[in-house]
Amino acid sequence: MFRLLFSLAKGSFFLGCLLLLSIELRGQGCCPAPGTCSPCSGGISSLTLRYHGVFPAVVRVNDASANALFNDWVFPGQTFTVNGRGAGVFSGNFAYVWLNGLVVNATIKVNCTLAFDPFTYFGLFTIVSAESKNGGTLCCTSNSGSVSPPEIFGCPQDIAISTTTGCNAKATWTEPTAPACDVVSITGSHASGATFPLGVTQVTYTAKNSANLTSTCTFKVTVTDGTPPTVTATTPDVVVNAGNDCKATATWTAPVFTDNCSGATVTSTHTSGSVFSIGATTVTYTAKDVSGNTATSQFTVTVKDTTPPVVSECPGDITVQVATGCTATATWTPPKFTDGCTAVTVTSSSKPGDTFNAGANVVTYTAKDAAGNTAVCTFNVLIKDKTAPLFSSCPSDTTISTTATGGVRYSWIPPVATDVCSTPELSSTYKPGDQFPLGVTTVAYTAKDVSGNSSTCSFVVTVKQEHTKLDIAKLLTPDGNAINDGWIIGNIELYKENKVTVVDRWGSVVYSESGYDNETKVWRGRNTQGSVVPSGTYFYTITVRSGAESSETRGFIEVLR
Repeated sequence: MFRLLFSLAKGSFFLGCLLLLSIELRGQGCCPAPGTCSPCSGGISSLTLRYHGVFPAVVRVNDASANALFNDWVFPGQTFTVNGRGAGVFSGNFAYVWLNGLVVNATIKVNCTLAFDPFTYFGLFTIVSAESKNGGTLCCTSNSGSVSPPEIFGCPQDIAISTTTGCNAKATWTEPTAPACDVVSITGSHASGATFPLGVTQVTYTAKNSANLTSTCTFKVTVTDGTPPTVTATTPDVVVNAGNDCKATATWTAPVFTDNCSGATVTSTHTSGSVFSIGATTVTYTAKDVSGNTATSQFTVTVKDTTPPVVSECPGDITVQVATGCTATATWTPPKFTDGCTAVTVTSSSKPGDTFNAGANVVTYTAKDAAGNTAVCTFNVLIKDKTAPLFSSCPSDTTISTTATGGVRYSWIPPVATDVCSTPELSSTYKPGDQFPLGVTTVAYTAKDVSGNSSTCSFVVTVKQEHTKLDIAKLLTPDGNAINDGWIIGNIELYKENKVTVVDRWGSVVYSESGYDNETKVWRGRNTQGSVVPSGTYFYTITVRSGAESSETRGFIEVLR
């Protein structure tokens, strides 16, 4: 039932195709061998037919009884047998062959007037063999066996496949067939599942029958490479500096491409050693295999401009003398800047005709090219006034007395200087708090304004040396009560060069020290062995030096324990 429904649904399409193709088909049946067949007797009992259509179809065969003697699917090249039912033979004189239940495609005589040969077509069918009720196998009209080349069924269509790995690909197909009744062999140049190279390969099947007649079936297998080349080594970006001509030669190692098949062609927009202009240029390498697959690798060649602009006619320092006031205008011819590669942008801190204050004014011109390289021209505009600074409160001369041999420190209030155009810069030979030696020293202050005008202020510091009387204690009580435990010699610290000697009444030295200072070096009533001396009267000699002069003081001290 399913096949019948399918045939009804598709019948009109198949029928049109089959009717158009039926007039073009040629083929062969298979006549029985001479001596194995007999004339028709008693009516036709069976027919074996071969279907020559190009599409599967539902075939139904009826005779005069209108009974369906055969009703089934039949495929191109397939044979099938239809048997008569009435008394073992077909009813009536004709059998009717329907395609898809719609139209009678063939009308075949089923009485003993049937004539057939391998090349006799009934619609889309040929008679392969026939049987009569009483005579057995019927003979062909010629009864000469095969009279035409064998027909090949199911010749494959052209096949197109792509490689997966390597440069080959396997192709499979359903192999064609030929009638087996008299075909001696059917051979193919390639078997299904064979491996094919890139390109187009023709596959040929040849069928040969017993009469050595042949026919062929051909189709093409086209193998294309679907895998593009692969970049296995890239080229890094290249950076070079431009020469004076604003160009540079760049070299590099080309990228490396591999392909599953050999023979890829590599082209590039530029070659190593090419000359490039300033800026960034993209270099592209393209690999193309024989199948047209491509792969690209790109990198950038950057030519940098590292040459700064050139300055010419940079003005020298300009001096303008001011008769009155503290400002003046100045003019000059601006410098010139040139660059061999790009235009330059020039900026300046001042322009000709500007007004400047007294002093040194720096004028700067800066030229920058498109690459950021710069060149600078600088010069000074010197505005000079004629008025020198004025000092006020200049310190007076002073005289200092001291007992120190190294001089003395002296401080004062620095003088004040003013200027009509600027704050003067002060410098001096001495600063407040400096050490002054014995004698006369001149302290000089100089005030200098921005125009270079200067004035001075000076005073004299005189240091005199004098001797100071020693204040010598008369009593020493080394009893450990922190009162008179050390012998204090007042003012001895004013004499760094000193020596103190103490002897007992027999003239033996019990204490001697240089650089006596009442603190770290002080006599505490002990002898040279470190023992406290007995109570009694002791005699001392104190020698001090001040400058080139020295003095000696003698006396006695009482020690009470």
